[in-house]
Amino acid sequence: MTRGLRRAAADVLSRPALYWAIAAAFWLRVAILTVLTPRRYDAEGMWEGAHAYLTDPSHMYDAAANYIARFHIIAPPGGLDEFVSPPPLAALAAPIALLPKSVAVQVWTGIDSAALLIALFLLYRLVAGRHPLARPIFWLVAAYFPPLFSDVVAGQRGGILLLGAIASIGLEANRPALAGVAGGLVAALKYYPAAMVIGTRPAHRIRYAVALGAVLVIVTVASFIPLGFGGAVFYFQHVLLPSLGSHNPDCAYDSVRTLFTRTIGGEQYAQPTSSGYMLVSSPIHLPEVALALSYLSALAFATAAVWAAWRSRWNPVYGMSLGFALGALIPNEVWPYQWLPLLPLVLLLAVRGIERRRYGSLAVLAVLLLGFYRAPCDLIFPNIWTLAAIGIFFLGVWENRVFRSATGIEREVGHGAER
Repeated sequence: MTRGLRRAAADVLSRPALYWAIAAAFWLRVAILTVLTPRRYDAEGMWEGAHAYLTDPSHMYDAAANYIARFHIIAPPGGLDEFVSPPPLAALAAPIALLPKSVAVQVWTGIDSAALLIALFLLYRLVAGRHPLARPIFWLVAAYFPPLFSDVVAGQRGGILLLGAIASIGLEANRPALAGVAGGLVAALKYYPAAMVIGTRPAHRIRYAVALGAVLVIVTVASFIPLGFGGAVFYFQHVLLPSLGSHNPDCAYDSVRTLFTRTIGGEQYAQPTSSGYMLVSSPIHLPEVALALSYLSALAFATAAVWAAWRSRWNPVYGMSLGFALGALIPNEVWPYQWLPLLPLVLLLAVRGIERRRYGSLAVLAVLLLGFYRAPCDLIFPNIWTLAAIGIFFLGVWENRVFRSATGIEREVGHGAER
């Protein structure tokens, strides 16, 4: 009887239809909750920035500079005072700034969501292979991943960044210069996609890096022209540099730096209570040690990514995904939607784990993904997301050996492993 039940359970759990159904349920949840969200503050703030870029570019950062000077943190999303992104983002959003804000916010959300789905479809074509379970698991994990939902609901631009990154990864095999162009376009919006260069094949690296760097510089410089020289200098002096030193106590703010500053640096952070929020801090106050550890950890992440890419014999899909993932681990400021760069690495680990029957790795990955299940402010310690992200990254580094062969992922992108 027991053996019969086990066989029946194994039969059900091995059916792809089960996972397709679960994936569909998760995607339906994302769609419904996105539609029901009454406001998208990040998209509203982006509209404000793009509108100021069109109407008064030389003073578009005055409000943000004033807020940072007064409170030493970046303003909450929704207004012009929180727009601290460089002008390329304002230029990208300029077309929707011609629309009324309420309409533009929804249009932008639709554009970013479409870009995200296209990016996932392209990655699916690259990595899903022919395993009957790997395909639905790919879409199930993507739909579950909470940072993806956070990006869409907030009206952020993670979908645009992900599309550019996946396009760059897909083009690297046969058109490295064009891949660099794609990487440069999204690096102008957020600098971290430039780290994908560490995962490119040695034969392609120079062409990729030159193209990426040239496009990054050209797009950035061109976007600053409407601000004038004075406006550009003002942005760097009074917005960009001060914002890098922002110490926001918000519990949703959970970067690697805050993991150290909150645990051993004594930095205060907000914790929800029944009547609102209260500021709490660790009894350990070693801010200099915490800051040093945050810098050392960034160096360790970058070094580990390079080492793992080398150990994989420069598998570009794997190595570039590791480089892209650094965009979640290295910045000082990381909100829930900013963990989205981990998603390609997560999907690679899930798909390859199923293909290679790496059940132990899959179990660890599943546990780490559960660390994202609740929003940071709902947790006893908001940086549980940070710990889960670090775990996923180093799991990806550890599993470099399963990305070495000339089958599966490498064959899908049109070349074998270098020997």
